[in-house]
Amino acid sequence: MSGDTLSEVLRAVRLTGAVFFAIDASAPWVAETPPANELRPHIMPGIGHVIEYHVITSGSCWGGVVDEAPIRLEAGDVIVFPQGDAHVMSSAPGMRGVSTVDAHGNRQAASVRSLD
Repeated sequence: MSGDTLSEVLRAVRLTGAVFFAIDASAPWVAETPPANELRPHIMPGIGHVIEYHVITSGSCWGGVVDEAPIRLEAGDVIVFPQGDAHVMSSAPGMRGVSTVDAHGNRQAASVRSLD
């Protein structure tokens, strides 16, 4: 046992697919995601579970489950929603977006709303 809990969990997980969305935005911006069980049939039909996560590669933002206090995230942070909770990623705390399956199920649709 390596002592690294995340590595041990990832070794036990069997991944069957992946879908990636990239957000490159400047403040003010917000991206709200509906519950994974609503997204599942639109992004990967036939799968049993979706684990959503976000990797902050530069800058900072706020993220968290809808209707709960968000946390500040910096470059290098990862936030994971293993139960598929509806969640919000934004440039400032307390922001809310439009949560639609269309924005996530259609790779051509914009899933980030700029508030300029």
